[in-house]
Amino acid sequence: MRLWGLDFGLPYQFHQDEPIVVNHALAYGTGDFNPHFFAIPPLTSYLLFIVYGIFFLIGMAFGLFHTSEEFAQYFFIDPSSLYIIGRLFIGVIPGIISIAAVYVFSGKFLSKRAALFAASVMSICFLNVVNSHYIYTDMLLVMFTMLAYGAIYSFYKIPVLKNYCVAGILIGLAVGIKYNAVFLAVPYVLTHFMVTIGGKRHAKEMLFSGKLWLGAVCAVFVFAVTNPYMMLDWPGFLGSVSQQSGAFWPTGWLHHIVYSLTQGISIPLVITGGVGLFFIAFRKRWGIILFSFPFVFYLVIVFKSQHFARYVLPLIPFFAIGSAYLVFEVLYKHFSFFRSKIVIAFVVLILVVPTTIKSVRADMIFSAQDTRIIAAKWIKENLDKGSRIACASTTFRPTLKQPYSQVMAKKEFLSKQKGLKSAKARKLEMMLNTMDASDEGFPLYFLCEDPEQSGQFLDTVPALPYDINALREASIAYIIVSGQKSASEKAEFIEEIKIYGMPVKDFSPYNDGVFRGTMDPIATTCIPIANKELSARKNPGPSLRIYKIK
Repeated sequence: MRLWGLDFGLPYQFHQDEPIVVNHALAYGTGDFNPHFFAIPPLTSYLLFIVYGIFFLIGMAFGLFHTSEEFAQYFFIDPSSLYIIGRLFIGVIPGIISIAAVYVFSGKFLSKRAALFAASVMSICFLNVVNSHYIYTDMLLVMFTMLAYGAIYSFYKIPVLKNYCVAGILIGLAVGIKYNAVFLAVPYVLTHFMVTIGGKRHAKEMLFSGKLWLGAVCAVFVFAVTNPYMMLDWPGFLGSVSQQSGAFWPTGWLHHIVYSLTQGISIPLVITGGVGLFFIAFRKRWGIILFSFPFVFYLVIVFKSQHFARYVLPLIPFFAIGSAYLVFEVLYKHFSFFRSKIVIAFVVLILVVPTTIKSVRADMIFSAQDTRIIAAKWIKENLDKGSRIACASTTFRPTLKQPYSQVMAKKEFLSKQKGLKSAKARKLEMMLNTMDASDEGFPLYFLCEDPEQSGQFLDTVPALPYDINALREASIAYIIVSGQKSASEKAEFIEEIKIYGMPVKDFSPYNDGVFRGTMDPIATTCIPIANKELSARKNPGPSLRIYKIK
């Protein structure tokens, strides 16, 4: 289920965050290991850099390329193979290891049957399957969270220094993947207190235990090693993290339950998983430790998070375990042997079928052609070459490449860059070396509120304001808008375009072929989360409409 549709969109990139990880991983090849971008920790891109390095050596051994320059050109000509490799090692494999980690971990305190069911839920869960297709931090975070929990359980059973240190190392790696894994410190400390109280130790030993603090030192040390420029480039780190923190806000108590969890894993699994976790917390001594991380983590994303469903991914293993406990450790024991098999089989079908069907549906859409590719083909076949096109979005637009002249002009924007100038300059040279200088193509312009501030990512320039007169002065012939939810200023401009523009062509991803706004305005990356939006689709991508300026 994770391999099916793994090549979605290629050679184009439709996951907004994938190029961030991939481009940073490749940029380290210039010798600058400072990511200059700390909104997410750099460990994911460092790991991908190692994977790409191994691929480079294998490619050299088989004569695929002979120098780093050839390797770079290989990427710019067609990045498909590098993206598939990245999705495999950053998405698929961590997703599969997470299944095994849940099975092994839950098998330590649940029956084998219950552990197998928990692993089964992890394997077919819609949100897990979808995010295992992406080159991003999320499945690595789930993997290290469960590995860390397994290590915490080890020192709960055998509280020796080695087990404390292993737990600390894995927590450090988890935080190195994503900062919010720091809340694994809660079950770590809680387990230590529970072990110490159980041993009737003095309170002073609880707080000043050498094992506790050595494990914590291991966590801090590992995190520092995986994010070395946190200290080496402290101003850049602080600025990046401060800026990113402004992108988080309270989501409310119910949003991630009603939207992220019920749409991401199904209502039956949310109910049985939540009830099962409460049962474990109150019926087992270890249960309160198991419950502590998802409880604290959910509190945090209520008050400081974003609305995207992927923020609940670290919670899914706990709902899988809770559901398994309720079904096989509570319900199963209340029936006779023969009846229990019938009842449990029926319950299991109710729990796994909805999310399995949704996962298969997602894979089918992954495998279909994106509307942005369909639109680009139509433009090339039907519009005059050289026509200037303005896009209301840098992401939700046809997969047209800017012509040589526009890419050449991007060099002046490098002076505005704060970091990775050499890497971006080299990237531009590689792009230019693989382009046809005589092909005028379709010059692309991108609309934004403040064109002067555009240029952090070179793919967003040149920029124009939301102003019909400015578009006319720039000789823009066509404007492309999407059905995605827009900010107020963009939405007002799109309404204005209906007056000053004439609709030319629509491209719809829906079964009925109608251009419409998305029914899931939150999920803006590749595959929608909401059931009604997913079931209405036959293709990935947004609704697109081309207007000709009157």
